[in-house]
This record gives sequence, structure tokens and C-alpha cells, in this order.
Amino acid sequence: MLPSFKLHMQQAILERLARVGKFDGTHPSLACATSSGKVFLHNPHEHNDDEGTPSVRFLNINRQISALCVGKFKDADAGDTLVVGTQANILGYNVEKNSDTFYKDVPDGVNTMLFGSLPTIPARMVVVGGNCSIQGFDKDGTELFWTVTGDNVTAMTICDVSGSGKDELVVGSDDFEIRAFQQEDVVCECHESSRIVDLTGIDKHLFGYALDNGTVGVYKGKHRVWRVKSKNVPTSINSFDINGDGDKEIVIGWSNGKFEARNLANGEVVYRDTFAAPIASVLTADYRMRGHEEVLCCAQDGEIRGYMFEGGLAANVIAATALLPDQISAEEKEVQDLIKAKACLTAELKAFENAAAKTTKSGNARLAPATRIAIKATPSIASASLELTVTTDAENVIKMVVVYDYDAGIFDGESVVVRPANPGPSATVHIRAVKKTVSAKLHFKVLVGSRGNASVFHVFEEHFVLPKFGVFAMLKAPLKERPAGHVKLKTLSKMQQQFGAWLKSAFLVSDPIEDGATHEHYFRHMSGSMDLAIVVTPTDSYIHVDDMAMAAEIIQDLCSYLQIEELPSIADFPKQMAEFRDLLVRVDDCNSIRLKLTGEMADDSNQIKNLVIRAEDARLLNDMGNMRSYYAELFTLNNQLLAEYTKRSTNHQALLDALKEVNNMIQLAARLRAGQAKSSVIVACRKAIKANNIHALFYIVKTGQEESR
Repeated sequence: MLPSFKLHMQQAILERLARVGKFDGTHPSLACATSSGKVFLHNPHEHNDDEGTPSVRFLNINRQISALCVGKFKDADAGDTLVVGTQANILGYNVEKNSDTFYKDVPDGVNTMLFGSLPTIPARMVVVGGNCSIQGFDKDGTELFWTVTGDNVTAMTICDVSGSGKDELVVGSDDFEIRAFQQEDVVCECHESSRIVDLTGIDKHLFGYALDNGTVGVYKGKHRVWRVKSKNVPTSINSFDINGDGDKEIVIGWSNGKFEARNLANGEVVYRDTFAAPIASVLTADYRMRGHEEVLCCAQDGEIRGYMFEGGLAANVIAATALLPDQISAEEKEVQDLIKAKACLTAELKAFENAAAKTTKSGNARLAPATRIAIKATPSIASASLELTVTTDAENVIKMVVVYDYDAGIFDGESVVVRPANPGPSATVHIRAVKKTVSAKLHFKVLVGSRGNASVFHVFEEHFVLPKFGVFAMLKAPLKERPAGHVKLKTLSKMQQQFGAWLKSAFLVSDPIEDGATHEHYFRHMSGSMDLAIVVTPTDSYIHVDDMAMAAEIIQDLCSYLQIEELPSIADFPKQMAEFRDLLVRVDDCNSIRLKLTGEMADDSNQIKNLVIRAEDARLLNDMGNMRSYYAELFTLNNQLLAEYTKRSTNHQALLDALKEVNNMIQLAARLRAGQAKSSVIVACRKAIKANNIHALFYIVKTGQEESR
């Protein structure tokens, strides 16, 4: 793969805000958003009088652009529609006719957009990711789809993640989660260690992801195939077959200007190039109309390069820095592998020789071959921490313990290091704050040596799986008072038969769980801030906890473990419902203020128009006194408009924050159920919000059903 063309637009390009579309139905054009509230369009097939200047035209949006997407709503459309997203609305634009096709206010905000269709909604639509919400709009701006997710949506793609033969909407968000949606149902959920920056569908149920901590990787369904991490941040990812072998590679743009392609199977770098500025976007399109697609890499300073693979290219033309592994002979590959293996074995042999020499010199025996380490996790209320205790044989000492958390991100950074002041056969790692309620696979590296030997140590590597609710300590005695918040579930036969097995898998339980139709267990969070009671009777089950989010996590984990497909519930969380009522009042207040400020600004704008005309008339009549008076009023009104705009901006941000909390509450209410009951909550809540029926909204959150009339 070599650069096929190079352009410089002399315009800054915003990160991930570049798209290629055929706006006239035939010729591809590049649309990019700039920091000045404009979109510039470059068509390489238009002739320009000045041959040294690219053919570029501008669309003035006059607002900060947050998202772009390009596509057709119908196959019969003459050309692609350009959809521009700003902080509070989306605009459909017909480039050829230079006219708007639709305009839609989006109170939940616009963070990212894509064109697509879902199995349940065959009509093609613009899918908009906002603050905890996902919406779909047709060519007229009519809402076709709406659902909620856990946090601000940052990236989306369409891919068959579940392998069911139907495409799912894959969504990445600020809460480090990647979720795959079939309509309102989450069919797959992947936990990551940082905020999702970008997603790209690759092939079948493969998709790539990028995180803002420098991680890039590939998932096959819900299982990660590989990942790599860099000190730089990936800005955009895509997929493209760079070597013509029929298998796509993942192409990545980085914040340091690096552009690279990696093998889909193992993440090995197969191509690399550099730019002078950070990469804004990586696209694929037949931009030069040569009959095959190529990669377009757009830098933030406006430089654009195209890349393509020439199958018949002579070997002596290929740059050494871009040499592909497929172009290396099998013998050379084998020699390289043998050299690497020799280097590894030599280093390992040298390490053994050094260790043996030190052991002989010190006169101490090396560790017994049967030496092992054991790991135990205990949530300690006394120390308000999760205690990870590592032990070994009594005749040995533990010099150091390093704990790695590569996947879950339950503590800051990816590692915790403990060096005991007085080394002994045991060492304890205290995790003071567990950031996420997820199951985590912790990797331990333990430095163990024999007593009296301070120079020779052996590194043991073990892993320990921390249960999802491992931060809760099981209490021996019942709680004096159960939490007021609770969820009531119908007890299913699966719950009675496998409840004990689920409890052991989800909590750190040391005592045996007796089988039976009735269970009653009490827990306390290691910080002492939350009590939990789980009660199972032959007819009904109850989860008592004051945190609605924790109750939702427990129910979803229970349904996943027991493979429960349908589970309605009745919820009662007095404290959070009172806060929800106050939140809805706040939303109404923000909307009222918004309408009032909009009306006042419209009046001031009309008054300004009149004053400008009067001031100009006074100037033409040489009436300097009135002209000064009019301009003084204009100056006052202009300052007043600026102050009103500041108020409106502050109110808009408050409204966005409040709507985010509303969407989050709807998602929590849905996660207290499973199956059709879960989907029904989202649909019913949307109806209640559109009808501004607060009472119905409360009833739906509590019962999971629409109020009967």
C-alpha cells in the first residue's frame, strides 16, 4: 500500500468530522467540518480555473458542529443527503439544490451520527447518539427509533455482533461500555477500561474499537481477539483490505500524526506512515472513480492522502518502511522467527545462569519445586477496602506483589504494587476504591524468595477472578432494618434451584449455601455506605437496597446467569423517586426559561433591525444627534443580547444535564426487568415524555407497565 494522491485543503478539520458522499449521485465529494462552524466540500472531479487550488466550497452552519453523516434515505434518491449535527439540532441538507431537506431540534444533544437501518425498522434513517439516548430520524425528521443507554454516546457502528444474521446497533459511551442493541434490547455488553473513542464494523461479527487511553483492538462477538496500547490516543479507525488478500485490516489514525494498518488476526503492524499533524479521520471510498476503493486519511491541518494497493507493483518500488509481511518470502519469515526464538532462549538461559550463580554464592537453597502461592479476596468493612491476601509456604517470604487489571478498570491505572516492610509468607493488597461493579480478572506477579536470601527471588504468575459484587461482605446476622428501596420479583423455578450457585458466582461467599425454597442473605458494602438484603420465598423474591443502579446490576446478573428471558418486577425506591420528581420539575423550569429567553431575544432582534434602519436614515439626512442616539441604543441592546445569550447557554447546559439524568433513570427502570418487560418500559416512558404525563412516568418506573385507562 502506497500513497496514491496528496492534497492540502488549507483548512483545519475537526476530529472524526469528515465524510465522503455522492451528492450529485455520481461523483464522490469530501465533506469536512471546520472549527469556524462551517462545512467545506471538495469535489476532485470539478474543474477549477486555478489549477493549483483545490475545488472547495463552503456551507455556513454558524454553530459549533458536533457530528456529520452522509447517505441516502431511499435508493431512489438522486444523491446523498448531508446531515449536520450541532449541540442541540440536526440539519438535513441537499448539496446539489443548496437547500435544507429537514431541521430537527434534539434536546438530548448530538454527539455522533450514522446512516443505517435496523431489522425492526427497515426504513433507512439517521441514528443520533446523544446524552444517554439514541434516536433515529427519517428524511422528514420524524422520530422512528428511541432508546436509552448508560452514558453519553461517543461512537456507533452497525454490525452483526450476536451472529444471529441480523445487524445490531453497536454503541460506545462515556461509561466505558460497548453495547449492542436489537431494537431496545441489549444483546451484548463489553466492559472496557476507558472511554470509547471510535467503533468500526469489519466483517460478519467482527468490529474494531479505540479508547482514549491509547488502546485499539478487535472484538469477535463479545470476545476480544486482541488489543494493543500506545502512549498516544487513537483518533479514528476503519477497516480496509490493504494487501488484496480478501481479508480486511484495521486502519488507525493517531493523535501524534501516525497512520498505521494492523493485521486483523493478531494486531501486528503491516503498514505505517506519518503526518505532520494529528489524524482527524480515516475513510474508505472510490474517491478518484478508478473502480476500486482506497483509504483517505485526513489530518487536522487539512492535509489529505489517499492510499491504495497495487497488486502488480514491482518489488523494487516498494518502500522498505511500508513492506508488507505477505511480500516477505517464507524462508525469510522462518529465519526471522528462528532468530527471535534464539534471542529469547539466550536471554532466558542467561537469567538462569545468573540466578544459579547468586544462589551458589549466597549458600542458600533455591525454592522447593512444590512452592505455590494462594490468593484470597475479602471485603473488609473495618479497613473499608478489598483485601487481596497472597500467601506462600512458611519457609519462604514474599518480597513484592504486583496486581494488574487490564480489562475491567476497577482501580486507577492498570496496576497496584505492594512491597511489605517486613517480608513474610503473606502479603495483603488493599484496594480502597473499586470504581466499577464488574467481574474482573486480576493478574498477580509475586516475588518469592527463601528466608535469609535477599538476592534471589522467583516470580510466580497467577490470576484471580473477582466476582461482580465482590465489594459486598456477607453478614452473619440479619440487618436491624432493611433498606427502604426494594424490587419485588416473581420467584421462578430456576431461581429456587440455582440461587445458591448464582450467589457463589456473584459474591465472595465463604460459608456454604444450603439448598432450599427459601433464602435470606444480608450484605454490607466494604465502605459501610450501602446495605443489601436478598430474600427468596416460594412465591416472590425481594432485593432490598437503596441504590436503584445496584438493584438493576443484580437483576441483570441474575438473569444472565440463570438464562431468564422474561422477568417483570415492581420497584419502590422512595428516595430516588423523590429526586426524580424534583428532576422533572427542573426540566420543566428549564424549558419554560428557554421559551421565555427565545421570545425576548426575538423581540430584541426586531428592535435592533428597526434601530439600524433609523440610524442609517439619520446618517443620510445628516441628523447626527439622532444617529448618535440610535447607535447608543444599539450598543445597549447588543450588550443586552450578549447577556441573554449567556443566560440561554447556561440554561441549555442545565437542560442537557437534567435530560441526561432523566434518560439515565429510564434506563435504570428498564434494567430492573428482563425481556419484553424491559423493552416495554422504554417505549412506554417515551410516550409519557412526549405527552408530558409525569404521573404516568412514575407509574411506569414503578410497575413496568402503562397505566390502564
